[in-house]
Amino acid sequence: MRVFSCPTPDEMGKFAGVVGAFPQIWQGKVLDVGCRSGNLAKVLTEMNSNVHYVGLDLRPPANVVGNLEAGLPFQDKAFDVVVALDVLEHTDDIYKAFSELCRCARRFVVITLPNIYELRGRLKFLIGKRLSGKYGLPPEPPADRHRWIFSLNEAQTFVNFRAQCCGFKVAQEGCLIGPRRALIVRALVSYLSELFCPTYLALLERV
Repeated sequence: MRVFSCPTPDEMGKFAGVVGAFPQIWQGKVLDVGCRSGNLAKVLTEMNSNVHYVGLDLRPPANVVGNLEAGLPFQDKAFDVVVALDVLEHTDDIYKAFSELCRCARRFVVITLPNIYELRGRLKFLIGKRLSGKYGLPPEPPADRHRWIFSLNEAQTFVNFRAQCCGFKVAQEGCLIGPRRALIVRALVSYLSELFCPTYLALLERV
């Protein structure tokens, strides 16, 4: 599996890694679903000032306040590129959410999904440590959580199958890793991706 790397370990670094993985696609209108504070816009602006960015999330400061599962408030093929980074695992109806992303994309969809079966996650589970703040049973209702737990192989199978159902193909896919991974870890990601790939990254193209 191909390996894509982030220049820094923070959120901005992850966005830069995603944008840098597919530099040829960032043109025209871009919809960022689950945009949070809109940091992807900053990365896109540094790379290409011709991009028209629209961020959507459940609450401000998003450009558009909306709910992916309730249906995106846009016409079919309204955007050249639709982005959903670590978003689908938060939805109850992941199948409908995936279809909505594809419906609004004229050319490309970019998706990332976490691999909870990565080695670090397995070790945390074995020694009884909390996987992350998105899992577990906190005493107070959480503001957000992951609804789905899946492996890298399951993520690949899901994305490839659902893409075909929506009239897309997976043009590129791979593992997105942080900058601190040593060369040996990069090699392990290539051959043992189920254990060493923290994030699955896919570029879908309309056919």
